[in-house]
This record gives sequence, C-alpha cells and structure tokens, in this order.
Amino acid sequence: MNKSFILFFLFSFALSAQDKLIFKNGEIKKGYIVSIGQDVVFFKKYDTSLTSKQIPKADLILLENYKGDIFIFSETKKDQDLKKPESPVFKRNAIGLQPLAIMFGRATIVYERFTKDNKIGFVFPLSLTFDPIGTLYNSRIDTSMNSVKRIKGVNFIGGMDVNFYIGKNEHTKFFVGPRIRYGTDMFLRGIEAYSIQTQFGWKIGNPTKASIQHLSFGFGLVRILSSPAGALISPKQSYGWYSVNYRVGIKW
Repeated sequence: MNKSFILFFLFSFALSAQDKLIFKNGEIKKGYIVSIGQDVVFFKKYDTSLTSKQIPKADLILLENYKGDIFIFSETKKDQDLKKPESPVFKRNAIGLQPLAIMFGRATIVYERFTKDNKIGFVFPLSLTFDPIGTLYNSRIDTSMNSVKRIKGVNFIGGMDVNFYIGKNEHTKFFVGPRIRYGTDMFLRGIEAYSIQTQFGWKIGNPTKASIQHLSFGFGLVRILSSPAGALISPKQSYGWYSVNYRVGIKW
C-alpha cells in the first residue's frame, strides 16, 4: 500500500470524525465539540484551534458527535422563565376583623386558609359576644319597668365557612358556600343556638397583594337550644335566619 493512499485514508477519516451542529435556522456546522454546558455548547471549527466558541443551546435543534450519538435540545431555561408569570404564587393565609359587628355585640376575628390555586377558602371565625345595651346603646331614656336591661358578662360564637371562589376576575372574586355557627349571643338576650346558612359574596383585592376585603350575605335557619329570655324567644325552635357580613384584613 503506497503512502499517498494511506494519507488519503487518514484525511477522509478525519473529515468523517467531525461533530455536527444543526441550528434552528437550518444552518449546519461541522467541527469539534469541546464540552456541553448548562446553557451553551463549546465548539471549535478546527481541532487545532486554541480557542473555542460558545453557541447558545437556544439556537440549536440538535448535535451529533463523531460517534453518532445525537443530543436533542428542547425548551431552554430562558423559555421556561418566560412562562413563570403565568402561574403566580398566591398568598394563602388571611386574617381579618368584622368592624360592623361591634354594633351588634360581637368582636370577631376571622382566619382563612386558601388552597394553592386560590379557588377554595376554609374560614374559621371566633366572636366574643357581649350586650351593647347600656354601653354602645343608651337605654336610660326608657325608665319603665319594661325597659330592656343590660346582660352582664361575655360569651363566644364559633364556626366554619367554606368559600368556593368562582370566575376569572381575580381582583373582585364571587364566592358561594356553606356557613355554620354555634354559640351564645349576648346581644340576643343570651340565647344558645346554631345556624346553618348558604352564603354568597365577593372577595375584593389582588390575590398577590396583602390587603383583602369580603362582603357577604347569608340565608338559612337558626335552631334555638336554650333561651334565658323565656317567652320572648322560644327554645327548641327553628327560625329563618339571615346575615350580612363585612370583613377587612391582610394576607401573607
């Protein structure tokens, strides 16, 4: 075998041993892959080159090395980062007060826990009840024997709501769900009762911001368990019941 044939064979092998890059714009480059980084491919056009060129993976469809191994590039990290704003991280905890309830003898604090997608809220209210007559309301005008006397002391009302948030408007979200309460209401002359209602309303506030408000209406039944008021309110009876609620709070 003569020397010229051997040189031709080695030269042909060297050409076929090159790596191949295929770009998204249809361009094909042959050369030598130095290494593959997280976001770039280090590439030399000639094996004898002292420096390598950085080619972004975002520009490539695939590469094929001289062994025939093929590497296919899918979405780049940059493309994935652009999609992150489409899935915002919602604040899932909220605590609030019901300022208007003070006028009816209730100091109420409410905690709500939202699901990850902000579509369901589990609400846990706790009210300290008191009789506002004689404190918030002046009863000294009526001096007759039939005037309503203030009931001393405090008591509690607790319960749970489940709010199902509906609609695409994230800033003013409509909700509906069950509302359950049990306790002793000092404003209603110390009756012990439980109520079951269907509640609907609106949550107001950006889901990614700290401030939040709720306005809701409830309709249902109340069951009187015991009543110190005697004939004024009959115990062991059920009555139609409604509620109007306003809550303001913060989220985290």
